[in-house]
Amino acid sequence: MNINLRNYNSPLKALFFMIGFITLFGCTEPFDIENDRIEDFLVINATVTDQVSNQRIVLSRTFGFEESEPIPEEGASIVIIENNLTEYPFNENSPGEYYSVQEFGVTAGNEYKLTVRTANGRSYSSQKVIAPQPTSIDRVYAKRMVNDQGTDGIGVFLDTFDPTGNSLYYRYGFEETSKFTAPNWISTDITSSAQGSDVTFAYVERPESERVCYISGRSNSINIANTSSLTEDRIQDLSINFIPVDDIRVSERYSILVKQYVQTREAQSFYRVLNDFSGSESLFSQIQPGFIRGNIVSETDTDENVLGYFDVSSLAEERIFFNRSEFISEIPFVLDCEPFTPEPDLEVPNAYQRFLQSLIGLIRGNTVRLLNPTPLPPPPPPEVFPVFTFVPRICGDCTAVGKSEVPEFWID
Repeated sequence: MNINLRNYNSPLKALFFMIGFITLFGCTEPFDIENDRIEDFLVINATVTDQVSNQRIVLSRTFGFEESEPIPEEGASIVIIENNLTEYPFNENSPGEYYSVQEFGVTAGNEYKLTVRTANGRSYSSQKVIAPQPTSIDRVYAKRMVNDQGTDGIGVFLDTFDPTGNSLYYRYGFEETSKFTAPNWISTDITSSAQGSDVTFAYVERPESERVCYISGRSNSINIANTSSLTEDRIQDLSINFIPVDDIRVSERYSILVKQYVQTREAQSFYRVLNDFSGSESLFSQIQPGFIRGNIVSETDTDENVLGYFDVSSLAEERIFFNRSEFISEIPFVLDCEPFTPEPDLEVPNAYQRFLQSLIGLIRGNTVRLLNPTPLPPPPPPEVFPVFTFVPRICGDCTAVGKSEVPEFWID
């Protein structure tokens, strides 16, 4: 069985989910929409895997519609305990983000327990979780397709198989990276300076680093699969991602790293409920009037609710690359790079000075890039109106959407 819902971001849709929580789980008090009452929960987002690394755990507090980001929970003490013997402590590297002091990976069949003590002295712990066995990915592949909404694009799919029949419960995520070249990059840029009414324009060298960039992103939906009801532990043609033909991510060259987590039945049930109400792991940080109970409890106050789940999984990864030309050679990728040349409004008072000030604002606003240098106007007098042609910044500067550093894994 496979679930792959897109996340719901609008307040109206979130409200529908809140009503669903009330209906399904019930509340001890009515949800007051007018007052936008928010209950303060600790949020624990903890997935550790068999991949040897500095494992990462994120702590935050619930937040409401008026807040754009979760509130980090700082100053906590975190330890993972293996088989009641070995302890792995964590340090806080940035607000609310904790990494294990030493690199480690979980071992299949071993038991793990998470303990958290917050700065205010409250303690939390998880149930013991047994690490599942690892299962490799058979293949990740891409193909041209039209999705259920009638959109033409490229789909990414996965096949996997566990001949032992013991994996059964899977969760998938991905990290994607795209190469993008600014179509109207030129080696010349323009600057402006003003002293009183004197305005000066100058040409400077545009950095080569603004020409080619890499756009990175990651999955924002929960994608789980369950083979327990099938005759064999096999997954075929599982949809992982879809990119429309006019998306900048497939303007040139694209890479995706698919992550397969083999997880416990309990973790599968938790993510299923989470997915049913939000389709996104962002629900870990969004306030809910109802409650999804995970495997973490408060040791300080048994009545305190804690959001989140201590997930112990085996991890398999597979990366593929492909070029746009391999799938969409007949449709060129086109950005809206219509050139425009600002012109003065001669009907307004002080038209010359107003026009110069508008040019300064345009150049310093970092929303455009020069398309073609022309002879610079002499300083006034005479009052010669400068003529400059621009394009939107993304057309001449790739750093508007990405970073110029080449990723270590990248292959051209």
